[in-house]
Amino acid sequence: ERLVVVNADDFGMSAEIDRGILEAHDRGIVTSASLLVDEPDVEAAIHEAHRRAKLGLGIHVAFDSRGKWLIDVKDLDAVQREIHRQIDRFIRMTGAAPDHIDSHHHVHRLFNIAYLFLDAGRQYRVPVRGLTEVVFVGRFYGQPEFGKTDLSKIGVEAMIGLLQSLKPGISEVSCHPGTLESRPDAVYNREREIELQTLTDPRIRSLIVEEGIRLINYRDYAHLRSAHLKSE
Repeated sequence: ERLVVVNADDFGMSAEIDRGILEAHDRGIVTSASLLVDEPDVEAAIHEAHRRAKLGLGIHVAFDSRGKWLIDVKDLDAVQREIHRQIDRFIRMTGAAPDHIDSHHHVHRLFNIAYLFLDAGRQYRVPVRGLTEVVFVGRFYGQPEFGKTDLSKIGVEAMIGLLQSLKPGISEVSCHPGTLESRPDAVYNREREIELQTLTDPRIRSLIVEEGIRLINYRDYAHLRSAHLKSE
């Protein structure tokens, strides 16, 4: 069986991005989102997430905002404090722990930093992206090189090929849908609209049915894992 979490990053960054994420959940295949707790639209994003019982909600730990680095990631003490500050803020704002942990720009996968995220995952008993049995699939992205757009990477055919290539087990497919932002410093912008079109395309939903793929979120994963452990 193939179980797939389709997770949208950057939730809370702006009203335009959030609108696309929520539409990709309501009309498409997105099952989960990763929240940026310090970004401008975070409170509205949480409000909308609470209205959608099937939308999983994790944390997108960020050490920068719109390309401006706020924390020196070589300072491991500062990194550790920031991880826990943001998770604590998530809990205060949402009323619950995140159902998974990941990070902006995949900082959590860097040498000397990954173990800090794993420690946080153990403390809160939640998975860390790419560091569990859930296989992370990150190739659905419209800028394979920073600032250089390749829309073929995020079209319907690309998503069909990606889904068909998934092996049995549990996978996470990341995405970055949104509607067009008006701000001039938006580096990944038009690509978000194309992602949204793909994620809501009826052909994708039909393929998922044909392939026998089951869409889940990280809460579902936690229940499945718990049931598996009890059966052993």
